[in-house]
Amino acid sequence: MKFIKEIEIAYFRSFYKETLYKCSDLNIIFGKNDVGKSNIIRALNLFFNNSTDDATDFNFDIDFSDKRRSESENSEGIRKFIYVKITFSTPSNYRKSLGNEFYVKRQWTVSRDDEYVEEFSSHIKANQRHIVTRFLNLIRFIHIPAIKDTATFRKLLGDIYDILSNSEDFLKTVEDFASRVQSSTSELFSSMPKEIAHRSKISAPSRMVELFETLDFETIGADGHTAKSLTLQRGDGIKARHIPEILNFICDRDSYQFHIWGFEEPENSLDFVSAEAEASRFLKLALAGHVQVFVTTHSPSFYNLNDDGVRKFYVTRDDDQQATIVQGRNLEKLDIVSAVGEGFYLPAVAKALEEYSIREADAAIFRAQAEAFQEQIKAFTQPVILTEGKTDEVILLEAWRKLRGGRPPFKIKCCDITDGTDGGSAGASRLALSLRAVPYDSSNIVIGLFDRDDAGIKEWRLDGTFVADDFFSNVKTSKNGKSFALLLPVPDFRSDCAKNQNLPIEFLFPDDYLAKEVDGKSLELKPIMATRKLGEENFRVKIGDGTAFQQIQDSSKVGFAQFVVPKLPKEAFVAFEFLFKNIEDIIAR
Repeated sequence: MKFIKEIEIAYFRSFYKETLYKCSDLNIIFGKNDVGKSNIIRALNLFFNNSTDDATDFNFDIDFSDKRRSESENSEGIRKFIYVKITFSTPSNYRKSLGNEFYVKRQWTVSRDDEYVEEFSSHIKANQRHIVTRFLNLIRFIHIPAIKDTATFRKLLGDIYDILSNSEDFLKTVEDFASRVQSSTSELFSSMPKEIAHRSKISAPSRMVELFETLDFETIGADGHTAKSLTLQRGDGIKARHIPEILNFICDRDSYQFHIWGFEEPENSLDFVSAEAEASRFLKLALAGHVQVFVTTHSPSFYNLNDDGVRKFYVTRDDDQQATIVQGRNLEKLDIVSAVGEGFYLPAVAKALEEYSIREADAAIFRAQAEAFQEQIKAFTQPVILTEGKTDEVILLEAWRKLRGGRPPFKIKCCDITDGTDGGSAGASRLALSLRAVPYDSSNIVIGLFDRDDAGIKEWRLDGTFVADDFFSNVKTSKNGKSFALLLPVPDFRSDCAKNQNLPIEFLFPDDYLAKEVDGKSLELKPIMATRKLGEENFRVKIGDGTAFQQIQDSSKVGFAQFVVPKLPKEAFVAFEFLFKNIEDIIAR
């Protein structure tokens, strides 16, 4: 549900004047500690519930913006007030009276304590304002603080009672409970003198909500029979994960038509896996259509949510230390390097986790296909050379033909059993997985060839099942002696590339041949860029000249391997001789 379209906050706490535009079903508010994220939730609570939060009454002197206070003290013409203005996308059953959208502005001034003045969109006539009031009375805003303590659950239990108390079955149960108590305790006052009371009995409490607030939730463990108190015996993470379900129960059954949650840091006390599940659950609840959700977060699991129903807001501080909101296209331009430079690591961590998840998903697919791949390898009678990408396979076969003639005495095969040609981090990780999967009883040895770049070097290290080779510094050997990881050897003219960890197999060709073009096909290189901040501007600059500071445009690899490489003379392949010598020495051991 996204009936709140915009939220404008003025002179409230850390906000001077800011607007959240295009609010969606699930609104994710992130930023460093103490920048004012929670003040957005508190502003909503002030608008709907006329208090800063459930534990704190509105106090103008405390909640008034420091900057605005300073301005008003230095100028008689500047008034002291706070306002929250919300623009609603009108639900269909109210559009005839209120239009497609309208706003309500509530303003608190220093002279009115916690009373507010209300202002409506200009198109809403005076005789229609009662319709706006009726609409606002159908909205329930629930605030869940960052610390989910016992008081939070007491309040939720009280809310559950408010719902159940309207049920005839529940009221009948309460009356039956009181009757049974009276029957069981009838002798308690039997000896009491008549002058004290004609008749005394135990009655049901007049405020059942107080009784409800003392109840507890009972949870059953995975063993199916051990019951534990949620608030007294279960961990904070388990307790926190119950709250969205309790809220959902309340929203499904209360008398309000529209619901908004202001949920602070739902990831608190959750491990990474639980936070991932919780983020997905929040998105599902928000997209269900009966609640609009605003969450503050430090979690990459929430930050990485991507859906048309998700809107993100980055809260930071400006030069005057006022909270400011980065959103929309400006947020899309958020530079991760700059954010890290400012001490804000969430975007960088989230990006790393996103890349890790992509690689893990890719690896899972590969593992599912690896069995058939291993059967192919077993069928080979020759040693097997595995490459990261399919273009590596094409280049090696052509290099052998030019240097030695004919076909090599080993099978060259790309480990990418999908239709990929990219190599890169995905190809390197698939290659590492393939080498780990070679069994001890394999009829042939398998050699994996890794590019000497960031991804290749990282995957070449493998794990504890591989050890450094006694004879080759650029080789790792499996403990079962059936698989080897070979890091691309370094020709003298590419020492700078090796130093920069920027030596893919294509760079074994000298520069003159890298620049060759055949039938419009060539290897396209682009400079490696770095971000440099000058004042408030970020600039992308080259970090150096020459091949060592260039990277290959992936889309050009296939054309280079298939059209350019076959046309190169024998002397272009000289650096491959040392590579083939390494392979032959490993096979000969």
